[in-house]
Amino acid sequence: MLEFGAVSLEWGTLLFQLFVFFMPLALIIACCLFIVKRTATKQKAFDELEKRVAALEQERKRPKS
Repeated sequence: MLEFGAVSLEWGTLLFQLFVFFMPLALIIACCLFIVKRTATKQKAFDELEKRVAALEQERKRPKS
């Protein structure tokens, strides 16, 4: 039950209370996982671009025959 002076709200079942309690925690964990996954994806793309640049530099340094 939540009390706001003369007004009180009944929470209902324990299941609803647990849902409300764990929802912010689950949201924070989901955001952290999203950021980590996105960072890993960006790093992978950056590494692939570096490999391409290195390959193009090697190709440019070769003498043309």
